Amino acid sequence: MNEDARARFTDIARLPDENIHLDEAALLIAAEKQTDLDINHYLTVLENLATKFEQTQNMAVSPVTLVNNLIHFIHVTKAFSGNATNYYDPENSYLNRVLDTRHGIPITLALIHISIGSQLGLPVHGVSFPGHFLVCYELEKGIIVDPFSGRILSKPDCATLLEQLAGPNTGLRDEYFASAGNKDVLIRILDNLKNIFWQKKSWEDSKACIDRQLLLLPNRLDFNFQLGVVYEMQGNMSLAEHTYIQVLQASEDDKLRQIVSKRLLSLESRGRTLH
Repeated sequence: MNEDARARFTDIARLPDENIHLDEAALLIAAEKQTDLDINHYLTVLENLATKFEQTQNMAVSPVTLVNNLIHFIHVTKAFSGNATNYYDPENSYLNRVLDTRHGIPITLALIHISIGSQLGLPVHGVSFPGHFLVCYELEKGIIVDPFSGRILSKPDCATLLEQLAGPNTGLRDEYFASAGNKDVLIRILDNLKNIFWQKKSWEDSKACIDRQLLLLPNRLDFNFQLGVVYEMQGNMSLAEHTYIQVLQASEDDKLRQIVSKRLLSLESRGRTLH
């Protein structure tokens, strides 16, 4: 683990949400695995992209025209697109690799929009749409963009996307279009990585994701429960039991309490078998 990257991420996690610079924080997530990553270099890459766009544009055009031109710049001129071939490659969740390859997943491609758009003074934010991260340029009429395909989405388009993700007859809800806070975005990036590492049974990498999620949201008991499962998978039964008991004592969520209780009973049963 890159200790300097974790220390800087810890400092950022303590900031108020609105003071977090998403591009730097996302690069720090990558820097824990890539110890030679030059964060300042990639921040400069993003700054240069914003400068190049600005130099080729009449910035006095209407905001809607400017946003349409920026979408074209990102997805056509600079050819950023979704990595449909290797969607679950962890490198798709590392912002530096997305900048290198021009391929990523919705949330990291959204960071390109958010970073460049913010530098240009455009009101842009992420949208935690179920199963597929989106971007919204909050003009007089919001412009919703699918950063994976580079398409502007209408509300019917969003309804179709939701049905593809969640099944037929799934209705749109207003909360699906709520602005994603900076910590929410970082949590979701770490969730993507955690799920990949979990499937590979890479427990130390899974734990690193959970540890950073808990730095961002220390009171999330579901993350603490996942930490207990990691300890259990690593064979540290006493620490797993201790973590489960802490979650059980603190939680008021009946469903979580039932799940934790089953893990504790399983540990106790295994202990009896061993003795």
